[in-house]
Amino acid sequence: MHSFSNLFFIISLLILQTRICIIVAIEDKLEHIDPTLPPALPGQTPKCSILILQQDFANTIGAPPAMANYTEPTDCPYPWTRVVLELSVSASDVQKSRIAAIWLSGVEILRTTTPLPMSPGTFWRVQKDITRYTNLLRQLPGGAAAGTAAAGDGVKFYMMLENSNERLPGVYMANVSLHFYRGELVDGRRGYTARPTVKGLYRQPADIILPVSQSCAGNGFWFRIQNETHIPFSSLTIPRNTYRAVLEIFASHHEHDEFWYANPLRPSYSSGEFSNSNGGFRQLYATIDGKFVGGHVPFPVIYPGGINPYFWSPVAAIGSFDIPTYDLDVTPFLAMMIDGQPHEIGVGVRDALPHWLVTANLHLWVDVWSDSVVAGMGEYFAPEVRVNKNGEWRNVEGQSEVSADGLVRFTGWVASSKGNVTTRVRQKITFKSQVAVQNGGGVKQVEMTNKARGDVGLTMGHQILGRVQMFVEAPLQVQSTMETDPSGGVLERTRLFHQLEEVVNLNENQVVSSSTLIDRQDAEGSALMHDGMPVWGSGTTKSSYKYRDDANVCYLRTVSAEGGEVKFDISSPSCSAME
Repeated sequence: MHSFSNLFFIISLLILQTRICIIVAIEDKLEHIDPTLPPALPGQTPKCSILILQQDFANTIGAPPAMANYTEPTDCPYPWTRVVLELSVSASDVQKSRIAAIWLSGVEILRTTTPLPMSPGTFWRVQKDITRYTNLLRQLPGGAAAGTAAAGDGVKFYMMLENSNERLPGVYMANVSLHFYRGELVDGRRGYTARPTVKGLYRQPADIILPVSQSCAGNGFWFRIQNETHIPFSSLTIPRNTYRAVLEIFASHHEHDEFWYANPLRPSYSSGEFSNSNGGFRQLYATIDGKFVGGHVPFPVIYPGGINPYFWSPVAAIGSFDIPTYDLDVTPFLAMMIDGQPHEIGVGVRDALPHWLVTANLHLWVDVWSDSVVAGMGEYFAPEVRVNKNGEWRNVEGQSEVSADGLVRFTGWVASSKGNVTTRVRQKITFKSQVAVQNGGGVKQVEMTNKARGDVGLTMGHQILGRVQMFVEAPLQVQSTMETDPSGGVLERTRLFHQLEEVVNLNENQVVSSSTLIDRQDAEGSALMHDGMPVWGSGTTKSSYKYRDDANVCYLRTVSAEGGEVKFDISSPSCSAME
């Protein structure tokens, strides 16, 4: 055992002296993959593709985002059936994982993380359906976008990726492209497909999209939330003829809340020391003029350097390449907002520790046949989420449990040229987190379950115009043991189970359809970490992604990786393969 510890000590010294990660079985030019449903299945060819932005991100911490002008392509103008954003990135050398985002005229359209490049030549690509932002890509005379409230100084793309070469040499080289599709879709999917739950009842993209974010791009458009009392907002004025409104929230967790889902509930033991000890419950929520209008428990995205970095080489963790967004239908609150006056749209994170990066987009549909609409608020039932916290600790050992449940109901009506339509929104959440620490802090077990149900219905009198029901379940289990080696590094052995399950039932004009998504990962392995960077390790990860809907779209992909190599990668568009 003594010689084994000496080996760790020697390796750690080499890392500190050369600042180069030593890894096993990782080849040059390793491609990292995200086994999810592609936005365009094989057989679909874009009408045209354009390169928007090329940028090398070296020492960019504190620098403004990279910027590029956008012009609607003349060889394939609007209308488009589908628009796909593609971000292609390569890393020149060893580097940490970083957060990145892309904005279109201040509206965020992608939040992503980079993998953890552990050798030169690492590359990957992220493809996202951005059809829901189509009107921002349509050009009006004078250079403004169709989806903005007023003409400005043209349409611009921004990309932010804060990187540093102070300790590690890797430079991120990024290309941002757009692929435009026209005509009938080969795969049969209707509407925009950003995620199965996004399409909801709204087949047509919004007419106007307004950002809820920092107005200046100097340090990125995102708000930096430090605690649960910090609720940043944007003051927005919406058109008087708005008949539908959906708020889309982007969020990522960092620093003391990077592992919020594994936070124990215990008192702080060292004077002045930040203990990350407020438990594993968070809620993203929004307000209008200070009034709560809905929220979501976020999906626990595991970043490429998290739990065990060797789990995510070369298969990305669930949601890390395309961090999930969260939609709130705020149509019932239009009566508060269509008076032609500015209103404060705020976003917050319950129980937040420093820090979260949050923005939101307000999607608006306007009645082109009316100068104004009439709206009213009906039921408003929004008691605070009930949270129960229990913990028993003796020094660093103990266990804790946090459970939460909540139910909200909102109703509102809007009278427009489309008739007098009532929107009913119902959200229910059930959450439970258990954390146990034993053996002087050397053994830790985390188990979390998040269940949510969303229900949005549209009626005109006694007629049901549409209804969407969304069921989400996201379990997480982590078991880890930790040992400290003489050099100060920590050897961690970990097992992980993580899953996202989404079921959507849709009723449109008496036509009922459904879709099911199950995205699962199982992993186990070990890693020697020093100063937050991997020195040595191994990992075995199995990813299984299954999607199926009533439009005869099926997608099955299973990927198994071990030691930084893909052992097998099987995909099938056949529904029979999923039986």
